[in-house]
Amino acid sequence: MKKLLLFLFIFSFSILAKAQDERDPFDKYGPPSTVYTTLKDALTDPSNAYKVRIENQVFEPKMLPKFGKLSQLQALELTNNGLTQLPAEFKDLSNLIYFACIRNEITSLPKGFGNLSNLTELHFQSTKLDSFPFDIAYLSRLQVIELQNNLVDTFRFPSSFGYLSSLNTLLLFNTQLDTLPASFEKFKKLKSITLAMCGLKKVPKTILKIGGLEQLALDNNQILELPNGLYKLNNLKYLSFKGNKISNIPDKISMLSNLEVLDIRGNPIKEYDVAVIKALLPKCRVLY
Repeated sequence: MKKLLLFLFIFSFSILAKAQDERDPFDKYGPPSTVYTTLKDALTDPSNAYKVRIENQVFEPKMLPKFGKLSQLQALELTNNGLTQLPAEFKDLSNLIYFACIRNEITSLPKGFGNLSNLTELHFQSTKLDSFPFDIAYLSRLQVIELQNNLVDTFRFPSSFGYLSSLNTLLLFNTQLDTLPASFEKFKKLKSITLAMCGLKKVPKTILKIGGLEQLALDNNQILELPNGLYKLNNLKYLSFKGNKISNIPDKISMLSNLEVLDIRGNPIKEYDVAVIKALLPKCRVLY
């Protein structure tokens, strides 16, 4: 039964994510051109190989270093290729803007990953990453990071993570988290954080110092209460604590005057208290 419920939650989460942006992010990057579906084909015309999407094909080890020859590559998606690591030559993809790695059990990112100066979006699903490298902070154009269904006991952010100067969206789903580094408070452009099914027992304090945050979702964790610092996030428009163990929401919630949606479904909050919350936030849609 637990496995069925987890499957249903993951399925509904993926449907919600797709509903928020119907356009496949892979399609947003690179000029209108041929999408190469094998590495061999891309290598026959490397000067025009801007987009590569390879699914369900296991690479021969001798082929992996040849990725470095795709110097014009802008969008790359690798799915179920039997990879446990990316080649060292990955650092040579200087024009790469979008990268997704799905159902490949890679355990780390290669040395020099921080040299990919044009990288804008990073998506990982069903990998075995236990951390990001320190030099990820050098990716000054990186705007989106998603890490879903990570297959290790605990994931750790490097101390440098908060210095990603352009990051605006961070999503972790079904990924057990270590503590967040103090550098999180350095984020200037981060607008949206989702930490769902991450094993959190408290709201991380460093999140409470990201003044520009507009969306915060901490769904399906083990959170018992809301910290006082939460009410200083005056720019919040969307706040979700769905599926936690919160039984009380203080009157200070009224300080979030820009809040448009508050999702508290799946928490042991009494109906009377919900009515109070609605009175305190008359312009906010409260889901319970």
